[in-house]
Amino acid sequence: MQKDDVLLARQPIYDANKEIYGYELLFRDNEQNAANILCDLSATSNVLLNLFTESDLQFVTGGAPAFVNFSGELLMERPIFDPHSIVIEILEHVKITPSFIKRVIELKKIGYTLALDDVVRAPQYKPLLPYIDIVKVDILGQTLSDIQNTVDYLKPFDLTLLAEKVETHKEFEACKAMGFQLFQGYFLAKPEIMHGQKLATNQIAVLGLVAELQDPTTDVKRISDIISQDPVISYKLLRLINSAAYRRTKEIDSINSAVALLGINRVRSWATLLALSKLDNKPDALQYIAIVRALTCEKLAQQIDPSMQTEYYTSGLLSCLDAFFDVPIVELIEQIPVKESMREALIDRTGPQGLIINSTLLFEQGRVDEIDWEGLAEIGLDPQLINDTYYECSALAAEASGF
Repeated sequence: MQKDDVLLARQPIYDANKEIYGYELLFRDNEQNAANILCDLSATSNVLLNLFTESDLQFVTGGAPAFVNFSGELLMERPIFDPHSIVIEILEHVKITPSFIKRVIELKKIGYTLALDDVVRAPQYKPLLPYIDIVKVDILGQTLSDIQNTVDYLKPFDLTLLAEKVETHKEFEACKAMGFQLFQGYFLAKPEIMHGQKLATNQIAVLGLVAELQDPTTDVKRISDIISQDPVISYKLLRLINSAAYRRTKEIDSINSAVALLGINRVRSWATLLALSKLDNKPDALQYIAIVRALTCEKLAQQIDPSMQTEYYTSGLLSCLDAFFDVPIVELIEQIPVKESMREALIDRTGPQGLIINSTLLFEQGRVDEIDWEGLAEIGLDPQLINDTYYECSALAAEASGF
């Protein structure tokens, strides 16, 4: 197997402030349109060690720790990666023997961070707990009482608790209140919908700004005026435009020159992103997700229809609106004058644009086996291109999101 034969998927892990702590790395077989999943998790670690370098990991995770599944056999060998770059995740089927515990102690002394999967209440794992740094607790299907019992069981040990499969903001808050410090799941990119709750004043102002920026009847002068009248957006826009993700040979030093050189549609999209960044109740990680989606959709559009790049960028960006406003996206899009093709892509996920958005979101979540690979092949996109484009855009977004 070669490096090009696998897709490297990642699942985000957040801290209590909803900022990125690290990623669990998962591998998918690229053959047969990525339909084959490498189910044997021990094979996953072998793929990592045989095909990927430490710089590959740094590129994929942006320097955040990579959680990697290790089999018992592989743990008996010294990992080739720096202790600060990976978290060794011990699989649940590992047999706990005196020699295995001795090996765990050696790895901990070297400086490796050790995580244990959700097997913590089985008595055979108790001798291992004093040497573990992170325990992952799968909360899916568990009652709050069951989760609390697990937390109570672990209290005597000096452990960091990681709640796995956190899918809603309510679950995040409940686990946080119980003492969990890390959270793995896709809750951050989902809206926290509260029925009957109205938008806050600042949300209404930002949504109005987004609507005006996206209105095709808003001319160049009005776009320039909107941006220029907001010093925060003006400053951040110039920083964003001159970042590595978008840098031109000539530095752009004014809003007027940005519009003149880059065009109204491009500036319209970037100003929309920066308007969303004014929602101070949302973490920076959500802005990062929005930029990754926008850049990925834009670069994939370049492969199928270069004339649609800016529109695809904007659609990728707007796909995060529900998470920014905690309102269903269908309701938000009704308040923004976007093109019909964008509306269909964002709400119904139809057409090539909808396919690109949906594929980007599924790849973002590590659900690559759910991607319509046949549909992508029909428009000239293959799994390796999706893989490479996504991680290239993730690296670019890491700088751009620092605006």
